[in-house]
Amino acid sequence: MSNRLNQLMAEQHETLLNQWFEQAIAAYPQEAHKYFVRVKNEFSNPVGSNIYRNMGLLLEELHGNRDADKLYQHLEMILKIRAVQDMKPSKALAFLPGFKNLLVTMFRNEIQAGQITQSELDDMFTDIDTLALIAFDLYSESRELIFNLRIAQIKEMNEMLQKANLLNESVDTSTFMRCSNYIEEEKEI
Repeated sequence: MSNRLNQLMAEQHETLLNQWFEQAIAAYPQEAHKYFVRVKNEFSNPVGSNIYRNMGLLLEELHGNRDADKLYQHLEMILKIRAVQDMKPSKALAFLPGFKNLLVTMFRNEIQAGQITQSELDDMFTDIDTLALIAFDLYSESRELIFNLRIAQIKEMNEMLQKANLLNESVDTSTFMRCSNYIEEEKEI
């Protein structure tokens, strides 16, 4: 799939990646932002390093073969990290639509000069939109898994407390959810 857009993206890979990564980490609080920019050391910054590496591999596939399995794999790693961080879906996924804007901004002159065709842009944007839909599924699945693990942990703790006669009554899931929602509301205030 060789076209001018892919060629320019390959030539500008590092610049695109760095700007795209900046967009992605903008979703984090300011105090966390300073740690994420240090992506070179995966031991002192495993989150930033993994996101940066997988965004780079994702970008490589986007301007390369666009292998569906590889795109999925790199996207999955990024979204699993973001799901664990309890980020709202709109913030967790914003880096994908943001990439379309970045492409238009970065290659504005080439687009205006007709070096990049509308067809090339449409193809890339369609692929990015598809990735965004897949990303939403991945994020939702990861959040659901985390939720189910929390519920299982609470049920297990509840059973242990009952067996040790440290609990007068068992806590059902609906009671837990009311308590959990109340705690979340308290954190936001």
